[in-house]
Amino acid sequence: MTTKLITAKGHPVMRRHQAGFTLLELLVVIVIIITAAAVVAPSLGPRAQQARLDSGAARLDALVRHARTRAVIERRDVALSPSADGRWVRLTYPGGAGTVRTPPLDLGETVRLRLAQGSDVGEQAGIIFHADGTAEHVGLLLSSHAGVRRMVLDPARGRLVTGGS
Repeated sequence: MTTKLITAKGHPVMRRHQAGFTLLELLVVIVIIITAAAVVAPSLGPRAQQARLDSGAARLDALVRHARTRAVIERRDVALSPSADGRWVRLTYPGGAGTVRTPPLDLGETVRLRLAQGSDVGEQAGIIFHADGTAEHVGLLLSSHAGVRRMVLDPARGRLVTGGS
């Protein structure tokens, strides 16, 4: 839309209106966006925790397979040992023979690993993979705010099998 203005010399000048949004319109849109985010955000929390638990389980399974492979290739026992708080998992050689040159697995700030009650394996040693690729039947509990994932080590295949969420 245009309006006609007359200058001081009497010549007509056409002037266009500026198109845009008012400050009030922008504030209303911002309030609507913040309200929508406040409604949606709480539902994303449990999904993020579940994703961390899933990621921890996948990384732990990869480390278990790596430990079994190292034991077979090096023809010696390899132990997978969780730290006291359950955040870190390390590979070591049993009997104080040293640490395997594999970086420890960090499960993150909220995910913890512990051996299940009733496992045949001692808390100190962890899971021992033998040179022939076998290990004891061990139950593991991977926990976070999203819940507990029960896993069992398949002794013959050296893989973790999920026993429930």
